[in-house]
Amino acid sequence: MMRLRIVIGTLAVIAGAPLLAQDKSAPAGKETRTAYLRRIFEKDRASYGDACRALLSLLKDEHTDAGFAAVSGELSGRGIVSADWGLQETSLLTKGTLAYMLAQALEIKGGLTIRLFGMSRRYALRECQHKGLIVGGVTDEFVTGRELLDVLTNATVYKEQGNADSQFK
Repeated sequence: MMRLRIVIGTLAVIAGAPLLAQDKSAPAGKETRTAYLRRIFEKDRASYGDACRALLSLLKDEHTDAGFAAVSGELSGRGIVSADWGLQETSLLTKGTLAYMLAQALEIKGGLTIRLFGMSRRYALRECQHKGLIVGGVTDEFVTGRELLDVLTNATVYKEQGNADSQFK
């Protein structure tokens, strides 16, 4: 029941409109925000492209239909993704990659180890788990669509409140 509330909350926050409102028809070749989120929710494995679009939407507080090259270029320019990762839009998303992107996007400074050795996927995952943004797992574990939306819900709460605690969890 709690997961359902979190997912519904995520859909409402990311979509920027109540879920009960009429879904506006999308222009030819583009999908609506609600359809996009539904498609992500139903995925067994989220892709790197899904995470890039979702994080850019989180940062800008609006949904973007821009192409992957534009989205990843903007995230690279902001220092959220590393250009030398060599990941494609369809590459499967791992918890380590997602955690690194989150830590950079939310400007999480981390503890002593991160300050000494710098941010890495491994340390970012540990820090995101400590902050309650990501639940469990290891660096190379793949992320499902539902997990991606859960993480985005937690990130939205963290961005607004400075922590991931919420009355809806």
